[in-house]
Amino acid sequence: MPFKKYFLIICCALAVMAGGCKKKKKDDGTPVTPPAQEAELAITIPNINLNQDNNAAQGNTLGVTVNVTSTPLPPEGYTITITATNPAGEVIAQNAAVAGTGGSTDITLINLPSLQVAKIVVTVTSNTKPSNTKTFRFGVMNKVP
Repeated sequence: MPFKKYFLIICCALAVMAGGCKKKKKDDGTPVTPPAQEAELAITIPNINLNQDNNAAQGNTLGVTVNVTSTPLPPEGYTITITATNPAGEVIAQNAAVAGTGGSTDITLINLPSLQVAKIVVTVTSNTKPSNTKTFRFGVMNKVP
């Protein structure tokens, strides 16, 4: 039976060719690292007593610095949104949301009511990962009548 002999030779030739057709990875020697996971936002607001109503402004505005100390910072930056309400719960108009990319961003609270405590909510949200958000609350009194 000469067919068995030819059949065996053909099978061996196909096996050798199949191994040669395998795609090979291009390796330039540098390891491929996956993109870093975004770190949870780490924020400080210096000179503000968080969760307290004893912060004071000497007029109807107050400058506040928001420090983002996350390592690494969000690749696409972050957005700071301010919400303010008066003691009756009415919304006090504030500046538009502020975009930041560096470690420190200055914001200004505006329209603070005279001799009343305004409730302030500062929300910092990563532009890369919107679920990565930190919220801070405090009260500010405008001491000027």
